Amino acid sequence: MPTHNTPHITDTTSTTATHTAAATTARDTIIAPAKHKAQYLSGFPEPQGNDTTTARMAQMPVMEVPKGTNARTHNTSPLHDTGSMIMLLLSCLFLMTSYRLGRSYIANLGHYLFSPKGSDDLFAEHTSNDARIIIAMIANTCLMGGIMLYYGLLWYNPSLTVALQASVFKHVLTLTLAMATFVTLQLLLYRLLGFTFATENLTNMWVQGFLASQAVLGLLLFPVAVITLVFPSTIKMMVTTAVVLYILGRIVFISKGFRIFFNNLSSSIYFILYLCAVEIVPPLLALAGTVYVCTIL
Repeated sequence: MPTHNTPHITDTTSTTATHTAAATTARDTIIAPAKHKAQYLSGFPEPQGNDTTTARMAQMPVMEVPKGTNARTHNTSPLHDTGSMIMLLLSCLFLMTSYRLGRSYIANLGHYLFSPKGSDDLFAEHTSNDARIIIAMIANTCLMGGIMLYYGLLWYNPSLTVALQASVFKHVLTLTLAMATFVTLQLLLYRLLGFTFATENLTNMWVQGFLASQAVLGLLLFPVAVITLVFPSTIKMMVTTAVVLYILGRIVFISKGFRIFFNNLSSSIYFILYLCAVEIVPPLLALAGTVYVCTIL
């Protein structure tokens, strides 16, 4: 008997309803807001357990921005000043070239310093070579004195530091010339006093002692000045040493003058007046005038 193919009838209504429900569920799943709270609002928490990544981050060093300092200007000094160093080198050169010709004078410095006996003429025992070494040694004394006066003003009067360091050569040259002027005026004053109150022979011995004391002072001040130039931190000790050396040199010279001119008790009165009028007041006035000149330069 014939077979009849009965068509399969699909329940389209049921299928459509199923697809619509699935789409709705998926949409609700995507659109629905998250169901959790916000975390790490205050930074990462402390590492716990085997959270090695967080632990390494916590242990990493924090880079700090280095703080710089303002640029500082270099403090100038005679050691860094071309003019001052040229004067020092010329003084050393003049002294060394004169030494070979004036060795006899240097060998007799002790006699001129301490002995109350001398020749009738100041230059009777001195040749032109001796005069040259005397000038070289006195010039060295003036330069060493100028350098030590420069550092003495830096230490004693710090308010002059800016002015002194702004023009080192000008101040060192001024102080050196002031020292040379002071020595020259003292020499003329001793000549005048000797001409007035003593014989020519005694005056010559007195002047010989003065020149010898100034020459030795320059030799003693040379290492002191070099140490001060190279090690400015020793300025206080070196300036004090220079002052002590100057005072000792004056004492040696004054003692020789005392032995030359002291004859009786009445001479002591004149000697005291001499100390006050020649050896105490003039150096103080010269120092005050030098400080004043440096303040207006």
